[in-house]
Amino acid sequence: MAQPDIFYEPAKVEKSGLAHDPFKSFVIPRPIGWISTTSKDGLDNLGPFSQFNNVSFDPPTIMFIGHQSVYKRRSKDSVVNARETGEFVWNMATYDTKVAMNASSLETWDDEFPIAGVTKAPSRVVKPPRVAESPVTFECKTHSVIRIQGDSLVGHSDIVIGRVVAIHVKGEYITPDGLFDVLKAAPLARLGYHQYTAITHVFDMKMPFMPDDNVSGNILGGETGDSDSTLYKTRDHRSEDERRFEERERNAKSGTQGRIEGKEEVAGEEFRTAHI
Repeated sequence: MAQPDIFYEPAKVEKSGLAHDPFKSFVIPRPIGWISTTSKDGLDNLGPFSQFNNVSFDPPTIMFIGHQSVYKRRSKDSVVNARETGEFVWNMATYDTKVAMNASSLETWDDEFPIAGVTKAPSRVVKPPRVAESPVTFECKTHSVIRIQGDSLVGHSDIVIGRVVAIHVKGEYITPDGLFDVLKAAPLARLGYHQYTAITHVFDMKMPFMPDDNVSGNILGGETGDSDSTLYKTRDHRSEDERRFEERERNAKSGTQGRIEGKEEVAGEEFRTAHI
């Protein structure tokens, strides 16, 4: 029997009738920020953050959010180190590294790398080490740290924004046509409660105005790998994309192609699946 619909205000979640606060169970899946840092005294640190994402791609910029440490009654070590040294590294957490990632969540005054049982790999631009077992790692320079006041001690949080200055990708995860093999990597993502998921199937679906030869999904154009080619350089370039979109809109209304074809294509999508 279906449960009745629920409405509640977050400040009154205890009156919702739910067993647990479900907020983090709704914003899913969330990529994991497995962050390595080095303190100003030279101690390495490693920890996972479930509130993590990219912020921009030009230049590549990411962010992770660290909530107040109840154990140490201050900002998390990763936040403190990123703020004080201006550097940190993001390491992709995968299905194969799930146990190590979880072990590194232990709050301690020691180096979490040996606790997690992962290998340190040297970075080339920044000081903090990388997780050698990760398929992809980003070396980052801290751009800014934003403090958000919470309604409780653990609710206080710090948003750490970093510019990606170097990227490492293991060759075994690069396909013959030069793409990142997501299914082979099986990145982890956080759900709610104690739940996680891993990417085991994907499907392709281009936006209606996307050219057929566009592989990357970059709407700013450019497939050559040249950073200049990914930017709008003139008003004419932007107008061309607008013209293409308007043409597809007109065709869709006339029933000839565009969105109608797009829906048929979507309906016929095949999932690419990996078993882990």
